Amino acid sequence: MGKETLFIGFLFIGLGFLFIYNNKNIAKGASKLYKKLYTEKNLRVMFKAAGIILVLGGILLIFFK
Repeated sequence: MGKETLFIGFLFIGLGFLFIYNNKNIAKGASKLYKKLYTEKNLRVMFKAAGIILVLGGILLIFFK
């Protein structure tokens, strides 16, 4: 095991405990964020951006494989 995997393992454990013991506060903040972020207008923009990224990624894979 390298230092990188050990560090990432401890980071995941720490985040896991944060989510387990602080879930009520995280849920309140996340629900407010989702209500603001995932409106119909914002989702249209997100799906257009995702579509453009997928098309450009496909073109790059075709020509640079």
